Amino acid sequence: MSVDSDNMREMNCSIDGRLVLEHHLSDGREVFIPLEPLVVQHPMFGKRSLPTGEHRFASDLASVPWPFVWLIGRTGQHLRAAIVHDWLIHALKSNDPPVPNRMAADDVFRDLLRADDVSPVRRYLIYLAVRFQTVYRRKSKLSRIINVLIQTATIGVLLAPATVLVMLTAGLFNLVERMTQR
Repeated sequence: MSVDSDNMREMNCSIDGRLVLEHHLSDGREVFIPLEPLVVQHPMFGKRSLPTGEHRFASDLASVPWPFVWLIGRTGQHLRAAIVHDWLIHALKSNDPPVPNRMAADDVFRDLLRADDVSPVRRYLIYLAVRFQTVYRRKSKLSRIINVLIQTATIGVLLAPATVLVMLTAGLFNLVERMTQR
């Protein structure tokens, strides 16, 4: 895709409306149901409103793996795009889905993150996590096992420096506290 078509897609992407959610527990999980329509514009499907009322759907907000909640969070600037992404995934089961598949839903999500002014680094990380989940769901059981091992190693490598910093900081606070008590 050329730069001009990327800019054209950006200009035609938007989410309008207030995000008003109703909290529920469903099978022990927290879910949130939109009470007011969000109007979504995207070149892939034009202008659509998220369903409310009897045709509504439930969202789990942003599904962020626990090791990354501190970095991304379940709420924030990305929340409206995450709700739309949940709707797109839910709508794949309908007779008239706005997008043809989950990969297309991920691409719309990326574009809407940009439209809602999510910072480029955060946008990239969120999109990467969502795309990874999509690819992960499509793989065989053996591939999933290998992926889990790779993920675990990656998370370990990412968390090791953070753990060392926390331990050093705690040690420093301990030292300062001892010195001030004398």
